[in-house]
Amino acid sequence: MILTSDIKNISGIVTVQIEGFFTERFINLCKINNIKIWDVRNIVKGIIRFKIKIGDFKKLRKIARKTKCKVTIKEKKGMYFKLFKYRKRKIVFILIFLVIVFSIFFSNCIWNIDIEGNNYISNQEILEKLNQSGIYIGKCKIGLEKKDIIDKMRVEINELSWIGIEIDGTTAKIRVVEKTKLPDYANQNNVPGDIIANKSGVVSKIVPENGTAKYVEGSYVQEGSVLIEGAIYSEFVDTEYVPAKGIVQIQSIYKYKKEYKFNNINKIYNNKVKYTVGITINSKENMLNYLNKSKKYDINKSSKNINLFGNNVSFDFYKCKEYTEDINILSKEDILNISEKDQEEYLNNEILSKNINASLVEKTENIEETDDSIIVTVDFLVNEQIGVFRERETNE
Repeated sequence: MILTSDIKNISGIVTVQIEGFFTERFINLCKINNIKIWDVRNIVKGIIRFKIKIGDFKKLRKIARKTKCKVTIKEKKGMYFKLFKYRKRKIVFILIFLVIVFSIFFSNCIWNIDIEGNNYISNQEILEKLNQSGIYIGKCKIGLEKKDIIDKMRVEINELSWIGIEIDGTTAKIRVVEKTKLPDYANQNNVPGDIIANKSGVVSKIVPENGTAKYVEGSYVQEGSVLIEGAIYSEFVDTEYVPAKGIVQIQSIYKYKKEYKFNNINKIYNNKVKYTVGITINSKENMLNYLNKSKKYDINKSSKNINLFGNNVSFDFYKCKEYTEDINILSKEDILNISEKDQEEYLNNEILSKNINASLVEKTENIEETDDSIIVTVDFLVNEQIGVFRERETNE
């Protein structure tokens, strides 16, 4: 681009043409006098063109007199000549100066705040506390005391275990680690009881706050097993029964399977509805059929049953909606794209949104292709929090 070229050649570059009988001597004298020239081209005999910086151009006069060559400027490039052209227009220089000043100022301000690591603390709450602590959009990053801001944030938000602040350009990257949040078990009511597994899987984390853990990480638990027993054992005092509390996370597999046809038939209704009647005697249906056999219909049936001389008789009413079929042919790539969206929807709506602190660990996909369809099978390995409270029986 022209602007980029001008900035690159900010000092100014000129294309010089020399004419005379001693052009080669002219070039040699330039090299002897350490005058840098480049892009030397021989136009015709006795005429040579080359490029030189504007600062070295005046040095050519002495050499031109010695070699009796004529020196002509053919082209000028660079920011120097642009500024020289507008030297009498002071407003231009003022605007350029202001642009430079504002660019430097704005590049030293925070214009974006990126938050990562929060699950149950909202972005809005973190942004509000950051604003009160000294980080906000438009804040100058020069002289920013990150340690003081981190200390204030940990005081303001008790749920934060750790917070880190990194300034990258005009973006403030906020990384947080939340404190482990214990679940509120229903029907606990401060009575002794256990935390029971409501799902089978491999234990990935078990943290008993009150009671005794019955499994370790890596163990497989069955649904209904006691995860955290509501009892505290000691060699010196009797066993104390307490309401069990704690966190248990497992890794479990959710299976997703769906078949996608290459040829899909879509029904297009044309708002034509026909009605007819019929009678059914002892499960033998008789419909007064006056439908066009060349057309296709969706038939809804409603009946009124009676018992007539020991026979089950029903009078049937039919509502027939006429439609045409539209065949939509999908490629393998189309089907895989549709399947990817379906998987994402299933993961978010059926798994992650229905489980406490659930997160996807791994996804294993298997694609089986038949003559007329593709069968997609996916195993979602999910890390999730489980456990329900069960009151200890009184006979214990």
